[in-house]
Amino acid sequence: MKLINIVFFLIGLLVVNGCRNHSGTVSSTSEMVEKMDGASEAIDDSLKKANALQLQAQIKRVVLPAAQTLPVAQSTDEDAADDPAIWYNVNNPEESRILGTDKKAGLALYNLDGQLVDFKAVGCINNVDIRYNFQLGNERIDVAAASNRTDNSIVLFRIYPDSLEIINSKPALLNTSLIDDAYGCCMFRSPRDKHYYVFVGGKNGYIQQWQLYPEGNKIGLFPVRNIHVSSQSEGMAADDETGMLYVAEEGRGIWKMSAEADEGNHKQLIAYSDSLNPNIVYDLEGLDIYYAPGGKGYLIASSQGNFSYAVFQREGNNSYLGSFVINDTDTIDGVEETDGLCVTNLSLGSKYPNGLMVVQDGFNTEEGAPVPQNFKLVDWSGVANAFNDPLVIAPDYKDWMSN
Repeated sequence: MKLINIVFFLIGLLVVNGCRNHSGTVSSTSEMVEKMDGASEAIDDSLKKANALQLQAQIKRVVLPAAQTLPVAQSTDEDAADDPAIWYNVNNPEESRILGTDKKAGLALYNLDGQLVDFKAVGCINNVDIRYNFQLGNERIDVAAASNRTDNSIVLFRIYPDSLEIINSKPALLNTSLIDDAYGCCMFRSPRDKHYYVFVGGKNGYIQQWQLYPEGNKIGLFPVRNIHVSSQSEGMAADDETGMLYVAEEGRGIWKMSAEADEGNHKQLIAYSDSLNPNIVYDLEGLDIYYAPGGKGYLIASSQGNFSYAVFQREGNNSYLGSFVINDTDTIDGVEETDGLCVTNLSLGSKYPNGLMVVQDGFNTEEGAPVPQNFKLVDWSGVANAFNDPLVIAPDYKDWMSN
């Protein structure tokens, strides 16, 4: 009876919290119902935690966090932090920023010390991604695209060092008969037609590709392609050099397909990205690309079932290279059950001269006690040392973000 009471208490807390705005108020009844689904997921996750920690201990490559952001939510009961993106400040790399989604309230902007710089309370923002140098009028701007579960839409932001500005010319509402719930999101700049795109996927496995276009001093969007996988998918990453799209089907593996708008739905499953790999335990969630010269680099995926990260070659058939975990230090706890992740190969000044990886922490603690979720920052050289691979460090390789 005690366990049952605890379960219903947790569900009650989550329902009351709802999808809050930045002031903490409940947005709508439908969002309360959504929180009940989140409560079931959170309970299920906690029951799996002990087993996941045992599996995590079997992976011997270990890296450590260098810093962490302030918590996303105010309550330890909220599964709120989800997906980060790293914005490279070309004018002052030391002042680069981290974007972090709060899937209960909006989008946060942090500095490299993890301090909050700005917050946009625009709804239940789930995933976010960035592209550079979009031509808008007579200037080039950096744009973030995010999936908004409040109204099943795509939100575009212009990125400044100290703020985020919504830059949609009009609401970009997803086709609800196709995308049941705005979920995964990534951006793509085509090496073929030079256009900018956003991919947004639903929990039902369907994905829409939208093209960005300038509209006065704002940016418009229109759909150009529909693709799908068999079941729930969130993590997505598009390669701006090779024109490939990677989609992590949570209970299956990583799919590779063309990201070009005029292609169909043909795809292939990356070998050893599924349950045949003993170091991958479902769900597969976060996904991002580390760029290196000569078409080399890495595709990185979070394996939630054993709190680890799988690394694949970027080139060729994306061979599996191994996995690593992020353990705790004396002052910062380790990372468990990562949803979203992001990595950059660019030097971010003296703090992260060899690049940076940012990951969501699903079970955040301080001195052993649970605290609200946040994002952890990992010096990329730690990953390089764990793999003993000189190719893993390629600071300032910027071809992928050029005009």
